[in-house]
Amino acid sequence: MKGNKYAAFAVVMISVALLTLCAAGSAVHAMGQEDHGMTMHHQHQMLNHALAMAVQGSNLVMIGQMQMAPGLDDLTIEHGKKMIKNGMTLFNQTMSGDTMMKMHSAGTTPADNPAMSYTHQLAEAELKVMNLLEKHGDMKGHSMEIHHQHLLLNHALEMALEGSDMMMTGSMGMAPGVDTHSSSHGREMVSDAKNIWNQVMSGDEMMKMHGEGMAPGKDAGMTFTHELAEAQLKVMDLLEKMP
Repeated sequence: MKGNKYAAFAVVMISVALLTLCAAGSAVHAMGQEDHGMTMHHQHQMLNHALAMAVQGSNLVMIGQMQMAPGLDDLTIEHGKKMIKNGMTLFNQTMSGDTMMKMHSAGTTPADNPAMSYTHQLAEAELKVMNLLEKHGDMKGHSMEIHHQHLLLNHALEMALEGSDMMMTGSMGMAPGVDTHSSSHGREMVSDAKNIWNQVMSGDEMMKMHGEGMAPGKDAGMTFTHELAEAQLKVMDLLEKMP
């Protein structure tokens, strides 16, 4: 009887061990398919922060260009351009720094790793926006309506960037009681950001401006607005699809 009991106990323990191994294997497989790992999460957050710096700098440049405070306008523009430049510096450090080079050398390359491929797609889209914002800083003569459209578009993008960061923070699994709310609120922010984008680009004011002749291809300011908006939307789409 005792022998039978020990044998049954051994079978149970072996079964538990096998189930545990299977679960662990499934978790590892899932991580390989969906999880970017802590290093990539931090890279994405650094890229998002770099773009957010450029967006905030662009807003300052526009505020200075509105010439509503003569004693501060020059300083506002100067600091805004500095923020754009510093954002691009941070971007370059993230994408060309030692950590990225080591990951590539170890085989984590865009060609071989879907997560790294996504990182480079996101980086390319964010860099295009930063280049446009830098170009915007040297453009003068925009109407107040266009400045405000750009401010709203920039705000929508910044919301999406913050939402993306919250989604990533929630997915790191460091605070089980808060992670789910962090992720869900982050998704809501990205969704709300795209709604603001749609209201700006398809709203009554935009349609009115187009009807009055301020259309892409006819007006330099409106041409730039659509170019910037298209680049920003691509970033938001990628943030929304982040694994």
